[in-house]
Amino acid sequence: MRKIIYSLLILICSHGLLGQKISFFDKLTSKKLIGEGNELFYAGRISEAMLTYKRAKLKNPLSGEACYQLSVAQFELRSFYAAHENAIAAQKLITKKKDGEYYYYLGRIYHSVNKTDSARSFYNMAQEKLGPRISKDYDLNILIQQCDFVEKELKNNVQYICKPFSRTVNSKYDEYGAILIYDKQRLYFTARQPETTGNNINYGDQKFYEDIYRADWNDDKKNWVINISEMEDYNTEGFDALNFISRDGKYGLLTINTSASVEKSTQSSEIYEFEADDEDSSWYIDPIKSESINTSYFEGSATITDTSFDEDETATQTMVFVSDRNAEKSLTDLYSVKRVDDKWEEATSLKEINTTGRETTPFITADGKFLFFSSDALPGMGGYDVYYCKWDNNKWGKPINLGAAINTVNDDTHFQYFPEFKIGTVSSITDYDGYFSYDIFQFDLSNSNFPFLK
Repeated sequence: MRKIIYSLLILICSHGLLGQKISFFDKLTSKKLIGEGNELFYAGRISEAMLTYKRAKLKNPLSGEACYQLSVAQFELRSFYAAHENAIAAQKLITKKKDGEYYYYLGRIYHSVNKTDSARSFYNMAQEKLGPRISKDYDLNILIQQCDFVEKELKNNVQYICKPFSRTVNSKYDEYGAILIYDKQRLYFTARQPETTGNNINYGDQKFYEDIYRADWNDDKKNWVINISEMEDYNTEGFDALNFISRDGKYGLLTINTSASVEKSTQSSEIYEFEADDEDSSWYIDPIKSESINTSYFEGSATITDTSFDEDETATQTMVFVSDRNAEKSLTDLYSVKRVDDKWEEATSLKEINTTGRETTPFITADGKFLFFSSDALPGMGGYDVYYCKWDNNKWGKPINLGAAINTVNDDTHFQYFPEFKIGTVSSITDYDGYFSYDIFQFDLSNSNFPFLK
């Protein structure tokens, strides 16, 4: 209903504006503001660019260019409905032929609000304009495949099974990486809220840095109660994320990056581990001391198996993590490394899985038989989708998309599976009163037939 109202308002406003006279000075000012907005946008200052485009549109409501540039900035800031509204206005106002990037962004915007039919049409037009080589750089073939995948899932009547955690946990800010321990009575997650340690802003995206949050289930309230003070000793003034924690709460893996904060205790993003003597005792946190794991590049999102023993009682674990150390050929990749009798071996790229795009947020089952991860460069719904592989014949099998039961047309990451309860958690960009942000979700797999459940 809200989308229909948006469309009607756009039509009414467009008809009303057609008779409106815009002064030469206002047109000139609008054009100047668009130029300023473009400079801010390409400098990565997208929030400021969006405000500048809004001023340009106010000066000249009939400027299709102002509407279009505003829609692109809103899309990048995940204000998808507003982006779609301004994209429709731009289409009505722009009469001259546009380049391939114009159609690419229209496709992305329509894709983000699940209008995959229109998105595919725009992607096809972008391909015609850009040609094969540049179309490949824009991943247009992948985007078209994503539209086809969505429509196939709809035809198969696949039902979305994820349910959001309560608004005690989820907010208009980003929450992701939900992990349950202590018989589902404790929840850890990462959030980018104003209360983060030091109230520091990440210059890159103008959002608060990440902190680790803890919540405990309250039977009387039938809800989660966040205990902010419990994590004060562990969060830094930079990036902090808990990626793995054992079910007994005594061992965990974290990602910490203080390189852009006043602390500067890390060279870049690094993987740390902690141990605790007893349940709820202090975490003893240290960086993993292996040049094969922590480098001067980005490393994080680590997950690890339980310890297994061979006939000689050799203790072995397998850790999978993310790194951009090969960024000149791909963006972020998955790496695997074994720990044998407490000694880390050489980390190797999971070449059978990695693409030229981004692979991220892996989760390996305790027995090492299944690996879940997110990718934005494999056939899927759109953005990041969650996939899984099975370990077979000493290698990982072909990635399988979890489909519309778990994935959406926007980003879906941080999958965690709890086989003892037949439930899972995932993080997805979702709509909350017209504002899109990461929220954490839980899903019941009791009635599902995914192969990894058998």
